[in-house]
Amino acid sequence: MCGIAGVCLPGDAGPDGSRLAESLRSLRHRGPDGQGTFDEPGISLGMRRLAVIDLVTGDQPVFNEDRNIVAVCNGEIYNYLELREALRRRGHELVTNGDTEVLAHLYEDEGDALCARLRGMFAFAIWDRRARRLLLARDRFGKKPLYFSHSPGGSLAFASELKALLPLVGVAERRPRIREQGIYDYLSLGMVPQPDTIYDGVRAVRPGHRLSFDSTGLCESPYWRPELEPKITVSYRDAQEELRSRLSEAVRLRLRSDVPVGVFLSGGVDSSAVAFEAAHHLGGNVRTFTVSVADEELDEAPVARRTAEGLGVQNIVLPLRVAPRDEILAIARHFGQPFADSSAVPSLAVSRLARQHVTVVLNGDGGDEVCGGYRRYLAAKALGSVAGVPGARAVVRTAASRLAATRRRSAAGLLQRFGRGVSLSPGQRYLVWTADLLLEEDKAPVWRAAPQRPTEAWLEEQLESGLSAMDTQVAGDLRINLPSDLLVKMDMATMAASLEGRSPLLDHEVAEFALRLPVSHRVRGRRLKAVLRDAYRDRLPKEVVEGKKRGFEVPLEAWLAGDLRELVHDALLARGSRVAEYVDPAFVRATVEGTVMRDRNRPNLAYALLMLELWLREAA
Repeated sequence: MCGIAGVCLPGDAGPDGSRLAESLRSLRHRGPDGQGTFDEPGISLGMRRLAVIDLVTGDQPVFNEDRNIVAVCNGEIYNYLELREALRRRGHELVTNGDTEVLAHLYEDEGDALCARLRGMFAFAIWDRRARRLLLARDRFGKKPLYFSHSPGGSLAFASELKALLPLVGVAERRPRIREQGIYDYLSLGMVPQPDTIYDGVRAVRPGHRLSFDSTGLCESPYWRPELEPKITVSYRDAQEELRSRLSEAVRLRLRSDVPVGVFLSGGVDSSAVAFEAAHHLGGNVRTFTVSVADEELDEAPVARRTAEGLGVQNIVLPLRVAPRDEILAIARHFGQPFADSSAVPSLAVSRLARQHVTVVLNGDGGDEVCGGYRRYLAAKALGSVAGVPGARAVVRTAASRLAATRRRSAAGLLQRFGRGVSLSPGQRYLVWTADLLLEEDKAPVWRAAPQRPTEAWLEEQLESGLSAMDTQVAGDLRINLPSDLLVKMDMATMAASLEGRSPLLDHEVAEFALRLPVSHRVRGRRLKAVLRDAYRDRLPKEVVEGKKRGFEVPLEAWLAGDLRELVHDALLARGSRVAEYVDPAFVRATVEGTVMRDRNRPNLAYALLMLELWLREAA
């Protein structure tokens, strides 16, 4: 695990080493254990290393035998042992015991097709010295970040984080401008959706894509995408057994490490299934980590503790005590662009705590997307039932509108959002059911900058047609929410603490199977993640298998009224607010004071505006 950066210049231009050095300094948290660079006319590559596999000979960059192929990688190739053995049988000589070296030799044999051979989370750069060609690639779901900028002058700069890319962009052009469209989309989604970023001319390599750059120009192409059709014909019992087998193998591969490994264990079925499989492979040597919070309704520590006891593994409880003001200021500085997912606060804090014990943690990320775990999937499934009934949508919408304003995560809150979404377009519905911030009708009247494309219009382009209502929502989450929110949050939070997070449920062989199961296998009646729950019914406590979903929540409304009140007023309501350049100050004040959006996600909108203001100040 590490951070990478580099610049490819036209012809034989010499790279500016001081800019790469500045870029790598900003990535030190991703790799505190070492640094490596490669420079020659036209190319400069660098990396910061977090030593996880091959602590002695695993430094980067790595080369093939004649040193004409150079590679740097952020992440882990979990099947590297199998790949190394296959390469040796072909006659290759490998001089390290690490995973990155397989990239150079695979590229030598297979060219760009090497991506299909990799099982892991990765973002890598390969320089072909003979062809004068740079290849960038990103893992299938986008667990590891990779940003790039292609300048009009012909240079290509890339880095693992936006803050590390900015010094390199200056090689050929001035610092990029802030994209107003990025802010406009952020006000609806709570994040800037990939592949675009908050900066003009700066993009993310898409998940499951590779990007090549040489004298002919820039070319981006996909090598994988999640498929939800055609469905697999398999019995429910056989589906459970196959899912469990694939998850067990995914966990086994992710336990490969030369440093201590643990498991984040909550009270939910996703992380508990991962912990079960880790215990199956390692026995009682597994260390699990559980967050404890003061709020009994949100505290999952008692359930997790009982699960760990039943599995015969160690359980370390990490009391979560955060200073909200300090944490969100750290997020504004660290995340590189506006980010309004408030669960980043506890994610950052618990990563620092876990790093005191281990260097690698397995988690349950991805279980909701691939196995059907969000309540909005129930709403989507219900929509499929009422879609063909004349007048049914209007009846549902009217009934939901009569419900009193309530907490968003309550049953009534779900019904309210379901009712609001039933008659909307797919793009509008996705916003209401997922982020529930500002729709175009809310946003356009209070927007002060130049007119922008409606966020819903972009969403309509992303949502696949020809799928069931539920799978349409799932596909949207895989393409929008997962890579731009949830995986960004986990990567940035863990790497800020120099901690590597691994997600077995996002192993592509697990996901490829689960996503193509019939909808009725994933959501049975009102039971979410049914196939995963039943796969572990006799292996995990009943309170876990049948337990309700709990998000990694913070008491946001209480924070805004208490710990964050002074910061909110000083940042958003003071003269000179940067947000006021984009959003009507009267609307901002009304949001903060609670006189608008009372039936919607008002606390999250106020938090999103606060994080935007803090980021704009940081970027100034």
